[in-house]
Amino acid sequence: MINSNGILKIYEDSFRTNIYTTRHFRRIGLIDVDIKYFYSVERVTLAFYSSSGTNNGKTKGLWYPILGIKTRNGKFTEFTPYLNFVLTDTTIDGFANKGWLAKSLFFASKRPYYKKTLGFSNGRYYESLFYIGQTLKDLTQKNKFYSMPSLKPKTLNKILTSEEVYIGNKCSQKENFERFIQDIFEEH
Repeated sequence: MINSNGILKIYEDSFRTNIYTTRHFRRIGLIDVDIKYFYSVERVTLAFYSSSGTNNGKTKGLWYPILGIKTRNGKFTEFTPYLNFVLTDTTIDGFANKGWLAKSLFFASKRPYYKKTLGFSNGRYYESLFYIGQTLKDLTQKNKFYSMPSLKPKTLNKILTSEEVYIGNKCSQKENFERFIQDIFEEH
């Protein structure tokens, strides 16, 4: 079941970021967007990461979507039951190490017949997620973001799965985020 018609708006002024690792330089960040669901247009927080490397076909400085960050070794248990199910289904052997950026869902299993940049899903959200990734790259280069030193894996995961209902929304961040992930998973 498709839950939404896509991402309508990016709140560039909500972009907050922190350095995640320095050995292989990575930043993690959060950005708020409006997603049109069948019940309402809802403001939803999404997570992205940026790498200075270009391995596995990545583009230097481009921001890629993530579902969260693994906080312990082994099977997926630290997210919501639904998100744990999705990650188990979309990763090799259904487990990962602590610190792993949960991005496998966005690397579509169904290969498109035309060339797309990998890491942004393969369905209805591809164009929007790719556009957000480019926008975050531009904002980072212009130093237009909030530095959020408290943005660590557990904090990022907690924000994405929060029961908070944002002002003007009908559903919680968790419900809206899970519906967004469900749409991508069903097209995976």
